Amino acid sequence: MKAVRGPLLGVWLALCFHGPLVATGLYRYGWDATTHMFFADHYRRAWFGLWEPRWFGGFSVSSYPPLVHQLLALLSVPLGYDGAFAVLLLLTLVAFPVAVWRFSQLFVPPAAASSAAVVAVFLPGVPLAAYAYGQLPTLVALTLTLFLVFECTRFVESGGHLKLGLITGLAGTAFAAHHATPLLFLPPALLAGLSTVLRGVDGGMGAVRLRRALMTAAAVALAGIVAIAPFWLWANGGIHQAFIPHNSRANFLLDSGAQALYLWGVYGVLPALALFGLRLHPDRRTAAAAILAGCLGILGLGGTTPIPSVLFGRQWQWLTYDRFALWGAVALLPLAGLALDRLLSARVAVTRALGLAALAALLAYSSANAVMALLGPALPYQRDLRPIAQFLNDGRSQWRYQTFGFGIDAVRLGTMTSATTLDGAYYSARRVPELTTSGIGMLDGALWWDSSGGVLRRVLARADEYSIHWAFVVDPHYDSYLLQAGFAPRGTLAGGIEVWENAAAPPVPASARGFAAPDFPGILWGTLPLAFAILTLAFALVRRWTVVPGWTSHEPAAPHVSPSPAASLALQ
Repeated sequence: MKAVRGPLLGVWLALCFHGPLVATGLYRYGWDATTHMFFADHYRRAWFGLWEPRWFGGFSVSSYPPLVHQLLALLSVPLGYDGAFAVLLLLTLVAFPVAVWRFSQLFVPPAAASSAAVVAVFLPGVPLAAYAYGQLPTLVALTLTLFLVFECTRFVESGGHLKLGLITGLAGTAFAAHHATPLLFLPPALLAGLSTVLRGVDGGMGAVRLRRALMTAAAVALAGIVAIAPFWLWANGGIHQAFIPHNSRANFLLDSGAQALYLWGVYGVLPALALFGLRLHPDRRTAAAAILAGCLGILGLGGTTPIPSVLFGRQWQWLTYDRFALWGAVALLPLAGLALDRLLSARVAVTRALGLAALAALLAYSSANAVMALLGPALPYQRDLRPIAQFLNDGRSQWRYQTFGFGIDAVRLGTMTSATTLDGAYYSARRVPELTTSGIGMLDGALWWDSSGGVLRRVLARADEYSIHWAFVVDPHYDSYLLQAGFAPRGTLAGGIEVWENAAAPPVPASARGFAAPDFPGILWGTLPLAFAILTLAFALVRRWTVVPGWTSHEPAAPHVSPSPAASLALQ
């Protein structure tokens, strides 16, 4: 595709494609979007305090890397939480093709890398993660990690102190955005990238590059440890929880719904393009990308194969495998770029038409998938929760409350009131025994998770002990359980929301309703993630606009030859 160089077309297409979707607020219906806004609200209220009292009877926010939530908190000052999420999401989706372009240059020639940036815009798994799942931290960390793999590989190839500084900043920033992405995706992606520069060099240069590779690994590991040190301390002392079912762990051969969502919903027609690209340009670089995609793709099949359980042991049931599928799809993008570049560069009009048809198919599938994954052609109904917030804020916030039947809407209450609840939507952080041993998600939908009602009865039996004074119900199936536990109906709020009261429940002690005071771990948590982000920007700007004599290493000059596609790639 001779007319396209660099990622600019991908950036422009990302703006055209994702701009309207973000502007219409499609992300508001994502499952995790409101959870991330809740964490942002914590940092607005207690930037350096690690204790959050409003969910789970209290939990530590060091259980989730903070950078994205802190950025949302800062942006929310002028924009509000909704606007902050929209701006950060759009910036991430626009930067993603640029990251793919950089990453793809490790495996394919520059023109194909530019085409990969175009295909990246329409990768079905991205809008699925952005709009259906609301996984903003995952997308931010993925984008940063792709840049990190490129910079690490280039440092090993040519050295340079500025590159090493940028690598350190990027690593800390990626871990601070979402730990699982650099922890699980970075190692295989980096091995694939390094395989393109560690093979085929003489002994002396090979030793130099191996030494740089070790320096890179040390810098990445150190930055990852330091940037979110309180998280690692929290994880080391974590309480084991019963595994919560997730369809990404299903056997896709037996579950057609899981297969449609987590296989075809992530890849679309991308594998066909990638296979065509691999046939066009089979060499060790494209083979590295194909092997990376294959390994991640197999893990992305979840419980379809025994590999996740062999690799991760019992913890395989705590991971979700849609992310592995997304990473595998990203690894296919360089190969798809080869295919699209060849199709659009062809002199035969029919061949060019096939290329355009493939791109159109990606676009149509991606657009439809982003909306249809939200459970139908009509957007889900969002309940007005202001009546509950007003009720609690009118002198009743000293007791805990519980919702029943609201679904993910219940999460929005967290930012609307200072009242506390035993429930919440970030399950890894909870410590209440009845919930950690339950195997259910939100208590709001306890009967959906456990139709026997056993978990619900156990929690309600301790309602007095947990100071659960108020219950708000929109599903009558919960009425009998509340009556049995001693709750009594007290009227109906606007929107048909029934109010139930447990008059025997005492108020929550004031000490349990407050945010933690700043301490040393809290100060680290509130400063280091942003410091790494600023460090990354500083090194990127310095490297972009300045040439510092003596800061780049000098390798022996290679004899001049006419550049092959691989050699041309190495010069970028």
